Amino acid sequence: MKCDNCTVSVDPGETFQHAGQTLCEDCYMDVMTAPKSCDPWAVHTAKKLVSEEATLTGSQQEILDLIEKNGPLTAEEICSQLAITLDEFQRSFATLRHMELARGFKRGEEVCYTLFHDQQAG
Repeated sequence: MKCDNCTVSVDPGETFQHAGQTLCEDCYMDVMTAPKSCDPWAVHTAKKLVSEEATLTGSQQEILDLIEKNGPLTAEEICSQLAITLDEFQRSFATLRHMELARGFKRGEEVCYTLFHDQQAG
């Protein structure tokens, strides 16, 4: 059998069903643990960590630096400039949002990302 998402070969007893797809364990875990930017408990926990001087990952710091330098950007612009996947961006951004360091907003029909306390952005 093959995973419907990543097409890796999987033994029949090691597959998972989700939304009509047959998935390998890695893809199933990605689907089931997708990051959520709006999670009140995660925000509470992350804010506590920030007050304890938590360290950002390299990817998280690069995203913040890019947004600070270039103003509000779309996910596509961030991914392109940092050479990361959309999934990597979403996972890193969810943490930045929980820590109230960055946020998303709508500008017209597109979603842009900026620093959390940027008053100029939507």
